[in-house]
Formats: sequence, C-alpha cells, structure tokens
Amino acid sequence: MKKNFIDVKDDFIAYINRQKKLSAIILAVIVLAFISLVVAVPRMQANIRSSEIKSLVNEANLTKKANYLDIETADKEISEKAAMTVLFSTPSGKTYNEIIDVLKDTKQTKEFNRSIYIYPIVYNTEKIEKKYNIKKNEVTIIFFENNKEKNRLSIDQSLDIKTMLIPSLNQLPLSAVGQSVQPPATSTTASNTSSSETSQATSGQVSEQSTEAESVTQ
Repeated sequence: MKKNFIDVKDDFIAYINRQKKLSAIILAVIVLAFISLVVAVPRMQANIRSSEIKSLVNEANLTKKANYLDIETADKEISEKAAMTVLFSTPSGKTYNEIIDVLKDTKQTKEFNRSIYIYPIVYNTEKIEKKYNIKKNEVTIIFFENNKEKNRLSIDQSLDIKTMLIPSLNQLPLSAVGQSVQPPATSTTASNTSSSETSQATSGQVSEQSTEAESVTQ
C-alpha cells in the first residue's frame, strides 16, 4: 500500500514537471511571437508606405540635382545636413507637377547651383505642417542651414515656374528669412533703371552749371 502511494506520488510529481516544461515552452513561443509582431509590423507598415509613395511619385525621371526624401528618415536628414533645400508638398496638383517637369529637365536644372530634396507630404500631415510651419496643399521650398530655416519660397501660379523657378531657387541661400525672393532679372532691371536715373540727374546738373556760367560771362 505504501509502495503504491509512493508510486502515485512520483507519477504526480513527474506529471507536474512535464506540465511545467510544457507551460514554459508555450510561454516562450508566445513571447517570441509577440516580439516578432512588434518588430515585423512597423517594418511592414514602413514598406507599405514606401510602396505607396513610390506609386505616387516617379523618382526615376528626376535629374541628379533633385531627389525624394524617405519619409521615415527625412527629419533626421534635414537636421544633420549643413545646408539643404527642401520642397514640401503633397505629390499632386498643377503647381507641383509643373515644378517636377522643370526638375526633370536637364537643360533647365543645369543652371541650378545646388541640389533640392522633395519631401512628399503623405502621412503625418498635421505633424509636418506644425513642425515646418507649412500647409500641405501649398508648395513651399525652405532653405535650411545647420538645421535652421534661413529662407523660404512659397510657390503659386503668380510665379512663372518654367522660367523663374531655378533663378529663385539659386537666390534662396542668399536672402535672409522674411525677405521676399525676387528673380535676378528684376534686380538687374532695377539696377539699370537706377543707373539711368543717376546719369540723367548728373547730366542735368552739368547743363544747369553750364547755363549759369554763360550768364555770368555775359
């Protein structure tokens, strides 16, 4: 009787040990599955986002001076570069498409003395708008220097994109924040006008002095 009791006890303890091992294995499998989900899901989401963005934009046709930023690392890239020109916009609309047409043209971008990076606003729009003080439905180009905004240019239909986009982009690093970016041609015209007015004024003074001299002589 005593022997039977001992055998039953040993069998029970062995059963408990087997159950513990089984529980430990099940728990380990659950933990590994959870960790896999935590790691895999964000990667899957990032891949899906990347695929969606690539379907919205055509990166292959841009010239070497224009590139699309990866939305997952865009903010970090902006903060780390010493100087950077960034175009913020949803990847659609008439103005955006006209700009992309210019950035696809090797002849037009030949005059561009820097590179430009396109930040497609597709996800986290409110966060991006607040961070950079922009509107997703407007095309805004910002020049950053040491992670600080130095100047910006808001593009609309009043700007002749085909002829004046590149000159305006070249002028961005030269202007301080808050100053309006004027095409170089405008500045040249103003300078020529000022020179002409100065010449006319000088000629007038010389003429008046000659007249006075003649009067004294007479």
